[in-house]
Amino acid sequence: MPGLTALPTAVAVPATKQSAEPRIFDPSIHLSYESPSKTYTLEEISLTPSPISPIASTVPFPFLTPEAIEAHRREIFSPDVISNCMYSTLPGSVQLRGTAPRYAPFIHQFWTSPEVLGIVSQLAGVDLIPVFDYDICHVNVQMPPGGKDTVKDTPIKPPMATEEAMAAFQARKTGELSKRDSGINLDRTGAKTIIPWHKDSYPFVLVVMLSDAQYMTDGETELMKGDGTTMKVRSPGMGGAVLLQGRQISHVALPAGNMPERVTIVTSFRPRDPILTDSSTCMNVRPVSLLPEMYYQWTTYRLKLLSERFKHEAEMLDQKYAEAVARMDSAGRPGHCSEAVVDLEQLTKWMDHQMRYMKQTMYDMRPVTAEDYAPRNEITEITL
Repeated sequence: MPGLTALPTAVAVPATKQSAEPRIFDPSIHLSYESPSKTYTLEEISLTPSPISPIASTVPFPFLTPEAIEAHRREIFSPDVISNCMYSTLPGSVQLRGTAPRYAPFIHQFWTSPEVLGIVSQLAGVDLIPVFDYDICHVNVQMPPGGKDTVKDTPIKPPMATEEAMAAFQARKTGELSKRDSGINLDRTGAKTIIPWHKDSYPFVLVVMLSDAQYMTDGETELMKGDGTTMKVRSPGMGGAVLLQGRQISHVALPAGNMPERVTIVTSFRPRDPILTDSSTCMNVRPVSLLPEMYYQWTTYRLKLLSERFKHEAEMLDQKYAEAVARMDSAGRPGHCSEAVVDLEQLTKWMDHQMRYMKQTMYDMRPVTAEDYAPRNEITEITL
């Protein structure tokens, strides 16, 4: 498990339409990371163990500086992104997807940097990388009062709370809000959700708040525990983040109030090691994606991962064969090995696993139907 790496030399990134100046990623300027005060395991919330990591979720922790927040917002709310990357989700919310690297070069550099990947991997307990470019930093936007057409007017600098909002927040500071000071609330609510109950398409996600949340009410992520009860993970403050093994946990995003916006970014991750289990599926994101582009990226990442698995398996057999030959022939001459090198039962299981992975790859590119757009209380697992 690698630790955090040394800071690299800052690299210039091509400018976007909003600025004539190039965006530059510099970890000393753009990262304000502090370790979360608490991390929950799957066992602690009564869920089935994961084959890649015991981590379920962190509580919110500082992550982005104000400079990084502005750099992200400058790219995600650019005219090109609004025109080409915006998709309606549920009433009251939209998603911006497929922005990097074409429309968001700074964002792409940020989320593929060794510093960010080191932090995410350290928190997850497994070496992680983005699933593929299309799912780097998708954006959830709680719809402004003017509706979808006004998303383009979202300011680069996050709007601050008004005096009225501050007063309203203070009025609610006792009671329900005081219970959330620890970051967790065990009471389930019936609030209307931004995104319905679901499991994520990918193993891990990092959710970052790009809005002023100091006086925001609600807006938590609610998790379903294995015993049927739920718990709430407090919404991060501006620039704060939460890590979630979202493929293992049914969860829901609750709407926020008392502020003019709620903008969060989500980057999805999978294990870097191709031998580890990859549970990724694009079942949730197919209806809100540019399918030709996403299917190209989805297919090539899966094929490359499979090629690494087959190469690894062949190299393991080469090693076993060489060891068997050395035992049988003092000169180490190959070509007449009578010792069994291939474990047919093990190889059959391994091949079956790879074939299921290939079938899942194809199944996830089936035609999109009306059922894919229908809200569901729980995600339906795919069985092949």
